[in-house]
Amino acid sequence: MNEWLCSVRRGGFRVGWLGVLLFFSWTSMLYAEDTVTGKLIVRLGTPPVEQATIAIEKRFAAIVREIGQSGLSFDRQLGDNLVVAQFVKPITADEMATAVARLEAHPQITYSEPDIRVRLSYVPIDPRYLTRQWNLYDTYGIRADVAWDSERGDASIVVALLDTGILPHEDLDPARILPGYDFVGDPAYANDSDGWDADPTDPGDAVVANECGSGEPASDSSWHGLHLAGLVGATVDNIGIAPINHVAPLLPVRVLGKCGGSFSDVIAAMRWAAGLSVGGVPINPNPARIINLSFGGIGICTPAVQDAIDQVVAAGAVVVVAAGNNDGIDVSGTLPAGCNNVITVAATDRGGALAAYSNRGSKVLVSAPGGGGFWGIHSIYNSGAAAPGVDTYADLIGTSVATAEVSGVVSLMLAAQPALTM
Repeated sequence: MNEWLCSVRRGGFRVGWLGVLLFFSWTSMLYAEDTVTGKLIVRLGTPPVEQATIAIEKRFAAIVREIGQSGLSFDRQLGDNLVVAQFVKPITADEMATAVARLEAHPQITYSEPDIRVRLSYVPIDPRYLTRQWNLYDTYGIRADVAWDSERGDASIVVALLDTGILPHEDLDPARILPGYDFVGDPAYANDSDGWDADPTDPGDAVVANECGSGEPASDSSWHGLHLAGLVGATVDNIGIAPINHVAPLLPVRVLGKCGGSFSDVIAAMRWAAGLSVGGVPINPNPARIINLSFGGIGICTPAVQDAIDQVVAAGAVVVVAAGNNDGIDVSGTLPAGCNNVITVAATDRGGALAAYSNRGSKVLVSAPGGGGFWGIHSIYNSGAAAPGVDTYADLIGTSVATAEVSGVVSLMLAAQPALTM
């Protein structure tokens, strides 16, 4: 397993072996809630000649009596033949529908409709939201802007990111980063001089030419896990980007070092993230409800990998995995994307089409924006070519970022409906 499923583009130029590619304003809008106010908006037709001099309040009262609608009275006039009517007592939705039907059946009523409650729609003020984060609100984005009016997250829903680790960033709230773990077991690839430990900090995964195999080029550090952390859980309404989930804690679990990672480490990390026991490692006190796997390898799902997935799902976790960026091969020939009991995620471009690089097949459950061409997926990043540098932002494309978006959406779904299962 040596494949990150994104590419990084900085300033429009492709960098690194990992392949990848790397007006601010506050607006408010009105939207309708599911509940009504107990009032109706009613337009009366032009009165017959014999009623032309009768006040609209009396005309409306006469109509209410004719249709036998009890408990409905004139409230105020909005304009010519346009009135608001008020129910004197609370009513059910069915009773409201019956009243509307009775009124509209009367020959002197043009229309009748419930008066709907409206309120301001939430829009983040992060300066990069409207200018760079098309994947959150665009026509073929995930439409997080709509979801946020119903749910913005829950502090009890932990999202585990099994990836390259984590770094501090100006757009990450340290209070939302839970104590994670480093499961990169081979010191030769860990780049931090040791094996498993309780420090999930990303030291970088830069390599020199041929270090990952004969003919493999050199590459800069990917800062892959940091980028995904920003997509799911950056700090909202501050200086940078808007995340999908504004509340949920993030659990960084390092499984990828130089040249990728091994599935023995990943299996241990999945178990630990879900709160299951792993030999020699303290139990995770913050079990994850969502486990994000934005990596993969070529091959049929193995019994060991499937067993690990089944165990963490049985423990209550949802496993979200990347379909892979192998130019459209069937995910049944990749892992963990081809395993059962997971949400396998393909990537779409800004036009809503399946991205050419994205794998596909019957095991793909859902697609999400992964970008392509000029349009990448914007998130937090680090400037360091090898070791960590300074905070920055970058665009990535790939099924990796699409997967993190789905993990973010699942975290909102579970916040709204905690009993949901795979």
